[in-house]
Amino acid sequence: MARLLRVSRSGFYTWRRRRALRSAPRAVARAELDAQVRRIHTDSNGIYGAPRIPAVLARNGTGVDRKTVAASMRRQGLERISLPPALPAGSPDR
Repeated sequence: MARLLRVSRSGFYTWRRRRALRSAPRAVARAELDAQVRRIHTDSNGIYGAPRIPAVLARNGTGVDRKTVAASMRRQGLERISLPPALPAGSPDR
């Protein structure tokens, strides 16, 4: 394979080792964030979604973007529960 790609064997193994070392801390941080997002989502009974969870994380000292939380929720298959709209106070249905 190294001959086909025209790279040295030592260069390939050096690249592979560097890549594994670089991605390990990122994977650990991603797993920790996923656990925090899952816990907040569960604590809110599934009501909190990507807009609210970053605010809770910020209060706890973890600054995370809404899109990062949305990606974490997608990875885990989490969705927020949409509540029905509130009825006006004077409606006959109440």
